[in-house]
Amino acid sequence: MIALNQFAGVLTSAAAAVSSTLDTNTKGNAIVVYNPLNIEREEIVEANISFPDAAPKAVLVFGPDGREVPAQFDNGKVIFLARAPAVGFAVYDIRPADGAPPMLTRMKATQSSLENDRYQIKLDEHGDVSSIFDKKVKRELLSAPIRLAISTDNPRQWPAWNMDFEDEQKRPRAFVSGPAKIRVTENGPARVAVEVRRETEDSTFVQTISLSAGDGGNRVEFRNVIDWKTKEANLKATFPLAAANKLATYNWDIGTVQRPNAEERQFEVASHQWIDLTDNSGAYGATVLTDCKNGSDKPDDKTLRLTLVRTPGTRGGYADQGTQDIGRHEILFGLAGHEKGWREGGTDWQAYRLNQPLIAFASSKHPGTSGKSFSLLKINNDRVRVLALKKAELTNELIVRVVEMDGKPAANVRLAFPARILAAREVNGQEQPVGPGAIESGALVTSLAGYQPRTFAVKLAAPNAKAPLTQSQLVMLEYELSVASRRNRPADGSFDWAPNNQGASQGKALPAEMLPREISFAGIRFKLAPADLGKANAVVAHGQTITLPPGKYNRVYLLAAAANGDQKAAFRAGEKSFDLTIQDWTGFIGQWDDRIWKVTEEQIAQRPGAPAPPAGSSPPRTRANIYGEMLGLRPGFIKRADVAWFASHRNAADGSAEAYAYSYLFAYVIDLPAGARTLVLPENDRIRILAITVADEPAVIRPAQPLYDTLERN
Repeated sequence: MIALNQFAGVLTSAAAAVSSTLDTNTKGNAIVVYNPLNIEREEIVEANISFPDAAPKAVLVFGPDGREVPAQFDNGKVIFLARAPAVGFAVYDIRPADGAPPMLTRMKATQSSLENDRYQIKLDEHGDVSSIFDKKVKRELLSAPIRLAISTDNPRQWPAWNMDFEDEQKRPRAFVSGPAKIRVTENGPARVAVEVRRETEDSTFVQTISLSAGDGGNRVEFRNVIDWKTKEANLKATFPLAAANKLATYNWDIGTVQRPNAEERQFEVASHQWIDLTDNSGAYGATVLTDCKNGSDKPDDKTLRLTLVRTPGTRGGYADQGTQDIGRHEILFGLAGHEKGWREGGTDWQAYRLNQPLIAFASSKHPGTSGKSFSLLKINNDRVRVLALKKAELTNELIVRVVEMDGKPAANVRLAFPARILAAREVNGQEQPVGPGAIESGALVTSLAGYQPRTFAVKLAAPNAKAPLTQSQLVMLEYELSVASRRNRPADGSFDWAPNNQGASQGKALPAEMLPREISFAGIRFKLAPADLGKANAVVAHGQTITLPPGKYNRVYLLAAAANGDQKAAFRAGEKSFDLTIQDWTGFIGQWDDRIWKVTEEQIAQRPGAPAPPAGSSPPRTRANIYGEMLGLRPGFIKRADVAWFASHRNAADGSAEAYAYSYLFAYVIDLPAGARTLVLPENDRIRILAITVADEPAVIRPAQPLYDTLERN
């Protein structure tokens, strides 16, 4: 969760830097669309948009070239077709409209069918996709309906790890069938979708089949929300294809492998992002696209089965593993047809596109020297994929890692950046030198063997135009509480100190040895008071007014955390109030669903030296622990505040380190009203503020969609 949280901050900060050079002066809402792949692509974008007045009846969306694109609007979410350059950005203009007539497309959806320019899809009475006709290939892709199959799964030993071949070869004990509740959920010019809701063996399955307009419509997508309660079973998405071949191709990300039909010593196999079955004739085939499921099997020449969920029986012991995977799952997979082989059809790119969708940011409006479209990197060969593009760890060079995708030699591969390359060298995965790199006309030129990855460090010339810099100023604070302590020096300070001993004060503190004097977050610098002197280094919020420094600033950043639980509080900048939730300085900031176990007195007695917990509580996870009966699930959660700093431990009241008891400081931003010169803190003495910085940011952007899972569930 910490990595997801911090990478979302990095991505937003980087997008803001590029956005500041773009021309985002639009008539309506400015949306900057980012494409992380090194191919120009056209895909559906989903953006949550706030309109200054009431929500409109419809929207019109215009691309960087000023042309209208297919779009639809529902419940505050705009869905539109966008095109973005390789590793690049494009500016879109979203305008409110009064029920403007939709653009004419071939998009259609009924309770029994979907259609776009590429595919005609039929659903049967059970809600299964029974036909996918590929208009481009002029072939039916299926030999039977795509079904969700439930098979008995009770291995002889090691149930969490093993499947038994005899179970795998049996006919499924059930198929998800219903009765099905089918409804059309989207029927616009950008995307059509049909939802199928069914219940089988105590589990609930909601599958949404969708087709999009444009190039993104070259694949069929299946979004699944599964409330799984079925035991001694696995769930597989079964694809009975029209193509027949004893061999299927499995992606390994760097390279592929061909494998035959299932046999006793090789049946459940691994892959990454896609599996392809091309017909023996070589004329056509279909590629299964996956975003998070890596296990599958191939029972015969025509069938691929993707393993989605697995709760095994426990005749081999380990009773707790008999409830694994119980709970809610959100799973996306897809299917793409192709002429000839997957290389010619480029369906591997459809898998990467499924896994890395276009990302939308809502932007402030401003002029820019880069225009309305900008690419960070271009490659002259679309059968070469960029695996990484980043700043070097120890130098100011850029690191770019590429791989050949076809298993064939690729010569004269050219990588070009917006600025000329002045120097290039090849490095390994640890960024250690390997050899020189070749430069021609300011571009890097290289060759690749089949499936070969190569990594280069490049130095770029100064750009013709630079992004405007964020101007910032530290705010002077009057510290009043020490919230950090040195190892074995508990008297240094306490983060969870409570006045008059009220609250849950335990004398725990941030580890002073880990706390830096300066923290950088999204280009904003926070300066901290010394933490290793046992002196005050935090402000306690009790309604005081903080004077902001003179100058032109549009945002104020707080480095803060709360003691004894998350705290909702109102801050006031100038005359405007801002509600923030200041998160707790310790504990988990996110956790998936967790099983709740029944604990018996016998089990408690078998934990040597452990204090007896109350009956019915969850026992600690130790090798000696015997799991009891599963009582239910503790719902997962994810807290959204940006983590600016964390440590993997905190200091206890006696000065010792409590390992894996995380410490956090969070970054909060407030948009300053024009002319605001003061910041009034809330009346809440559980809030600690370690630093404040004001900033004048030339471009302000916010994600218009979640950058990682929210666990917000209907």
